[in-house]
This record gives sequence, structure tokens and C-alpha cells, in this order.
Amino acid sequence: MAFSDFKSASIRCTYDNGLDANGKVKRKFKSYLNVKEASTADGIFETAAVLTNFGTKTLMDVEKQSAMTIYQ
Repeated sequence: MAFSDFKSASIRCTYDNGLDANGKVKRKFKSYLNVKEASTADGIFETAAVLTNFGTKTLMDVEKQSAMTIYQ
């Protein structure tokens, strides 16, 4: 049987960075570290919304990325 331990988590925000020469949306990514394992989706979204207020780009997407160590 395998076991796992929480290692780390981060928030990855995707921002609208305008249009390229072909009219496609350019994206800008920003990651924020030190996210707790028990963070809820509502809490993460609220935090991302507050962080977005410090910049000028429009928030498009928010992801929680988690890393775990899996061992036997």
C-alpha cells in the first residue's frame, strides 16, 4: 500500500496580457507560494482577487497546484 505526505502548494494565476499580432489572447502567469494544504476554493479565489487589485491586468483563471511525496 502506498502513502503520501503533503509537500507544498501554490496558487497559479493567469492574467489577460492583451492581444498578439494575430488577434489571439496573450496570457501572463504569476505563482504565489506557501499555500496551506487545507485552503478552500473560496479562500484561494478571494486571495487571488485581492492580489489582482494590486495590478492592472484582468484575472482569467486561478489554479491550486499541490505537490505530494508518495512512498511505500
